[in-house]
Amino acid sequence: MRNWLIYEPPGGARRTLEDAAKFVSVREGFSKAAFFLSPFWLVAKRCWVGLALWFAGLVAAVLLVRFAGVTGGAACALLALPSLGVGYENAWIRARALERRGYRLAGSAMARTREEAELAFFQDWLAERPMEPAPAVAAAAYRAPSAGVLGLFPQPGSVR
Repeated sequence: MRNWLIYEPPGGARRTLEDAAKFVSVREGFSKAAFFLSPFWLVAKRCWVGLALWFAGLVAAVLLVRFAGVTGGAACALLALPSLGVGYENAWIRARALERRGYRLAGSAMARTREEAELAFFQDWLAERPMEPAPAVAAAAYRAPSAGVLGLFPQPGSVR
């Protein structure tokens, strides 16, 4: 089972099926596509800040390999680190990009597939009714404290 984050479009959404189609589901967990195709995945998901950070990490790794004299498997591992970061943090990167575009986290769901997660979320979402305001409760009458005694202390001059 995976955790899915459900994001509501900018400006909110009415509780209709047409507005439900505008929601975005983001799966948490490692993404092979984000790892193997990092720059293409970031462009496809419109994660521009993530793309800039991935590129900066790749440049730093290339410079480190070149000027530190790292060779062989260590060089390959170092060059794979930016993509590995994108693979593991893909949900966080995508969530921040959605939030910058005005999306709001509406909820989450545990499910095996996107369809199951959306079904679970939207069943609750469509069933919810707007909350009615609580009835006004009359405020308790204020009583002035008696003769300088505060709290549960005995009255001055009384027998203990």
